Amino acid sequence: MVSAGDRIAVAVSGGADSVVLLHILHRLAADLRICLVVLHVNHHLRGEESDADEGFVRSLAGSLGLPIRVEHASVGGEGNLEQEARLARRSFFLKALKQYELVDRVALGHTRSDQAETVLFHLVRGSGLAGLAGMRMTTTEGYIRPLLMIGRGEVRKWAETEGIAWREDSSNSDLKFARNRLRHEIMPALEHHFNSRIESTLAGTAALARAEEDYWDQVISPIYAEITKRTHLGLVIPVSFLIKHPIALQRRLVRRALRCLRGDLRDLDIAHIEAILTLCRSEHGHDRVLVPGADALRSFDKLLLAPPGALSAGGRHYRCELIFGQDCELPHAAGFICVDRVDPGAKIYVNFKGDQELSEVVDLDGYRIANADRPGSLAVRNWEPGDQLHRAGHQGAEKIKSLFQEYRVPLWQRRHWPVLVLGGEIIWARHFGCAHHFKRSEESRYVVRVTFRPAE
Repeated sequence: MVSAGDRIAVAVSGGADSVVLLHILHRLAADLRICLVVLHVNHHLRGEESDADEGFVRSLAGSLGLPIRVEHASVGGEGNLEQEARLARRSFFLKALKQYELVDRVALGHTRSDQAETVLFHLVRGSGLAGLAGMRMTTTEGYIRPLLMIGRGEVRKWAETEGIAWREDSSNSDLKFARNRLRHEIMPALEHHFNSRIESTLAGTAALARAEEDYWDQVISPIYAEITKRTHLGLVIPVSFLIKHPIALQRRLVRRALRCLRGDLRDLDIAHIEAILTLCRSEHGHDRVLVPGADALRSFDKLLLAPPGALSAGGRHYRCELIFGQDCELPHAAGFICVDRVDPGAKIYVNFKGDQELSEVVDLDGYRIANADRPGSLAVRNWEPGDQLHRAGHQGAEKIKSLFQEYRVPLWQRRHWPVLVLGGEIIWARHFGCAHHFKRSEESRYVVRVTFRPAE
C-alpha cells in the first residue's frame, strides 16, 4: 500500500475506525518511512457536535505532532444527505491528491464490516456482479484501506485496550439513513436468523467478485480499445461488433465505456446496462435512452454514449466565408475545409463513397464557379432541412436529408454537417460530392480543389 518516502493523508472523522487508523499509521510511520498529514471534513450537519468533532481531530493531530487540513463542506439540499456528504469528502480527498504536495495516498478507515454492508447494499440495489466486488484495499485514484480485513468490533476492542478515545457520531444511529438501517437492523437479523458469520461471508464474496472482475478487465481492455472511438461528443461503439459477443462481455464493455465517460459508475445498476443493450438490439433505425450520467443514442450501426445535454449544447447554425488557400476551422467541431486553385494538369480527385470519418478531396470546375448564374463568395454552412444537391450521374436533385439515410449518417453527425455554397446554391456537401454542373472534367482549364478533414 505504501512505499518508503510516501506522504500519506489520513482521513479522520473522529470516529473509532479513522482514529485507530491514524494511531496505527503514526506508530508505524518510522518503520515504514512515511510522512503523515490529517484530513478532516466538517459537513456542519450536526451544529455544535460537528464543530466539536473538528476540534477533537485538530487536538488529536496536534498531540501526535501532525499537520492537518480541514475542509468546510456544508451539505443539506433536497438530495440524499449521505450521498452529498460522501461526494463532498471524495472531492476534498481527490483535491488533496492532485493539489497538495504533501500527499501521495489517502488512507481511509473502512473496515470489513463496512465492506460487508457495502456488498449487501449493492446486492439489494441491483448493482450486478461488479457491485459485489465492494471496496478495494488500494485504488488507481490513490486511496488505501489498511483496515479492510478487520471487523469494526475488533477495531473498537483494540482502541479500548490501548486507551484511545474517539467520538461517536449521533447520526450513525439515525435510521432515516439507509446505511444505518442496514447496519442496525438488517445485518443483525441476518446474523441471528441465517448466518452467524454473515459479515465474513459477504466480505469473502467481495474478494471473489474482485478476482473475477480483475480477470474480465484484462480480457476486455484490448477489445474496448479496438472498438471504442472517443469524439468531441462522447464515446462511439459499433453496435454490430458489440452484440456479436457473449452477453457477459457486452455488459462489461458497456460498463467500461460508461466508467470512462463518467469517471465512475455511481447510481448505475444492471437495469441501466440492460436498457442500453436493449437499445442496441432494437429494430428501429434510431433509438435513445437516458441513464444516470449518460445519454445513450443508437443510430444505424453506431452507439453514442454522451454526457447529458452534450447533443444539444451550443448552437447549430454557422456560416463561414472561405478565402482561397486558407484552412478554415468550422464551429462545433464540424471539421476543417480549404478551397484553393490547382494546376489544371494536376491529378483529378473526386469524392468517394468510403468511410464517413476520412478526409475528402474533390476538384471543381473553377470556370463554372466564376461564371455561375448566381455569383457570390464561396462559403460553408451547416445543412438545413430542405437543402438539395443534384449530384453527377443522377437525374435530379435529392434532398440531403434523404442522402443521410442512404449513406447511414448517424443522427449526431448531421447537426453541423457542412455544405459548400456559392451564392444560394449548394455546390458540394460532405461525403455526398459536388453538384453535377460544377464537377471537374478533362477539359477544365481552371480548377478549384476542396479539401475537407473531420475534426474527430
